[in-house]
Amino acid sequence: MDEPKFNAMADVLLELGTEVEALGEVLCRDENFAARHVRELQAIDLIAQKQRALAAILAAGFSESEMRRISLEALRSRFCGFMDDSVTCCEVPIESGPSQDALGLWD
Repeated sequence: MDEPKFNAMADVLLELGTEVEALGEVLCRDENFAARHVRELQAIDLIAQKQRALAAILAAGFSESEMRRISLEALRSRFCGFMDDSVTCCEVPIESGPSQDALGLWD
């Protein structure tokens, strides 16, 4: 399912992810601002991560293997219904460390 419209959407998502991430980096340069807005800066990073994951799925033509590679649990769980039930949905280990969605913004 390699369609130009999906590739175009994936490109836009990648661009947005890069721009959002760059915005977060600029805001982090101000130590006082960063100290006051840690949660918001983490949310900015999560937005960029989700955009990159969605871009990869689109660019791969909605392939199940790409959906299984998603390392963000909040996003991966939304795609489980679109995958073959004979294969475990959570084949890829979740990134260690604090919850990626500790802010509760995406569920």
